[in-house]
Amino acid sequence: MATPFFLLLLVSVNLATGTDFSCPTNPILRESGTFPSDEKTLVTFPNNYNCEIKFQIEDGFVFRLTIVANVSVGSGDSLTVTDALGKQTTYTDDASLFVAAPKTASVKISTTSGNSQFWFRYTSEYVALNEQTKYPTGSRMDLRFLPLNKIYTFISPYNDQVVLNTATIDNINLVDVSLRYIYVYDGPDVKSPFVGNLYDYVTSTKLSRSSGNATTLINYYGQHTFSHALANDYKSITPYDTYTFVVYTTYVTIPKNFMDGVSNAYTFYCIRSDTSFLTDLNFGSNSFKADVRPLTPSDTNNVLLSYLSTDPVNLCMPQIIPGRIFTMVTLGPELSISLSTTADNWLTVYNGRLGYIFSASLWSPGALPAYNYTFESTQLMTFTFNFPSVIIHQAGEVINVKVGTPGSQPASVTFTHTVTNPGTRVANGTYLTASYIGNEPSSSSIISFQMKRADGTGPTNAPMTTATHIETTTKISNSYSLVIVFILIVLNLL
Repeated sequence: MATPFFLLLLVSVNLATGTDFSCPTNPILRESGTFPSDEKTLVTFPNNYNCEIKFQIEDGFVFRLTIVANVSVGSGDSLTVTDALGKQTTYTDDASLFVAAPKTASVKISTTSGNSQFWFRYTSEYVALNEQTKYPTGSRMDLRFLPLNKIYTFISPYNDQVVLNTATIDNINLVDVSLRYIYVYDGPDVKSPFVGNLYDYVTSTKLSRSSGNATTLINYYGQHTFSHALANDYKSITPYDTYTFVVYTTYVTIPKNFMDGVSNAYTFYCIRSDTSFLTDLNFGSNSFKADVRPLTPSDTNNVLLSYLSTDPVNLCMPQIIPGRIFTMVTLGPELSISLSTTADNWLTVYNGRLGYIFSASLWSPGALPAYNYTFESTQLMTFTFNFPSVIIHQAGEVINVKVGTPGSQPASVTFTHTVTNPGTRVANGTYLTASYIGNEPSSSSIISFQMKRADGTGPTNAPMTTATHIETTTKISNSYSLVIVFILIVLNLL
């Protein structure tokens, strides 16, 4: 009988150090302490030791576990934490922090060698009253420097389910592993059900979405990440086979077949500039169309740019997009996309060029409608331009287009009020200047343009002789390809 009695003592009390290795029989609730309970640093655990310390965690609470381990190499000894979802993390060396969310967690220590050292501190913390910020769907959030313990909640104004997407800055092929430091709750606060860390949430093979109309994030670790997040209404992205959030600083390229759906949507966000340029759009044999819209799928379906694979798309580049965040929907996977914050040839005149000038107010709420661009050529060109949309809401605002040559009186068109379908204009010159003077964000304008050699020489780099068909929701006509129509409706410029 002496041997069993000795083993019992070994399990409960280390005779050499007096350490109490007793394994708690009840779950720990709203308490703080250490294990072993009478130690403040690493302790060598006896061999053949097995203990699972359980925690019961109420809604609105977390347990912070500060874990220190020094496992003997090859011993098979371990300290393993199991969270509320059953996910396990094993610690073998150094000091680590683990935050346990509701409703349960456990720490299991198992040894065979008697040479490994372990110790951990646990602290119960009530977090439900922490500072909270709420955002509607369609909002983007910088995750790089989230304050410790601050609560962020995305809510659908349409009572729809919420879908979160993340993007690693300047890396479309990588999901940021540091997202594991951010926890996700399925509901309007941290009393809602805990559903895991953000890395697991967004990399799940099944699309993660809220059960109700809200999703909540919190960074319990204070660790920095390299990502941004975007919340959308579930119904706004379900029409697409794939949806991707992309964040870039100065340029990005989406290669062909990056996504393999028939209908693929991308929301682009540029960190450093309010203006980007579409510099290349390369259709493959299995791609057919690309539409560009302001903001996110949760915000608007208003298409401002549309390209078909049968269009001479190379003649439409570069195309300015005066917005920091916008969405492109592609039909067919074999399409590459290039965007840049700079384009030295934006104001370059070349034979056959097609494009649009937009007020930034069409792309970004609160942005101003003003712009001023001059396209210059060393050759005499025929400039054809139209005004698909002119909305002027403030007295004194002016939109003006001038075509001319240096030293001569230019032909000019000016509007000081909202107009609808004012007609297409044609004029010859070596420059075209388009300007909007105004500061009312609800005002806006769109100008479409075509540039051709005045001597009638056709573009040498056009892939086809038919012209582009580009639509917006204001129904821009395909007048580019119908030169005879231009002649019939031309208004002589004074």
